[in-house]
Amino acid sequence: MLKKHTGKTQVFLGKAARQNDSPTQDDSSIAKATRVFPSAAEAEKAFSFLRKRLFHIEHWNDCSEISSFALFGHNGNRQQDKLAAAVGDFIKVTLPGSGKDDWVDIIQIHETPDEVILTLKPSHDPTDKDNKDSTSHFFTGDSTNNFCLQRKDAKINFYVIGLNEKTNTEDTSGILETARNFATANIGCLLGIQKAQWETFCKNFLEVRNEK
Repeated sequence: MLKKHTGKTQVFLGKAARQNDSPTQDDSSIAKATRVFPSAAEAEKAFSFLRKRLFHIEHWNDCSEISSFALFGHNGNRQQDKLAAAVGDFIKVTLPGSGKDDWVDIIQIHETPDEVILTLKPSHDPTDKDNKDSTSHFFTGDSTNNFCLQRKDAKINFYVIGLNEKTNTEDTSGILETARNFATANIGCLLGIQKAQWETFCKNFLEVRNEK
């Protein structure tokens, strides 16, 4: 009899479920993909490969059909050739047609032999040296996006779990950015664009060939 998954991913899934069930809390979102391997040994080998892929932000672009991602250091300089992201690094997220780039920074990395989680939160634009106090994202700085890679026996799960998702309509440069943030956060959710995008990302992330 297989044991149930345990770990920090389950904690995040529980928080997301409680937020969605409560009318008084901010929204959450869950995207997921699963891949089952012929054996636990093969899953372990693939997990090792995917762990490296998770930290190589530039390779996220191979998994996304809409947004693009770019890694920046804590000093605001592009880190295109950096193979492993770290706490304190920034990620620029570009969604075509949204009017501006969105920024997040890596605030936590959780690692065990069978689980890896990158936790990101909306941040200021590190390339704008004169505006470090403003959140440059369509969600507020209280939200997080948690990229959770998890293995159990011959199965690997990959989740993107959004928590405390609240539209950023106050910490902006003006009415145009406020309107842009509202449209990006809310219209995208209503049409299912964001959820569909992350579902595709999760599926593509796991469908990696030639694991080494």
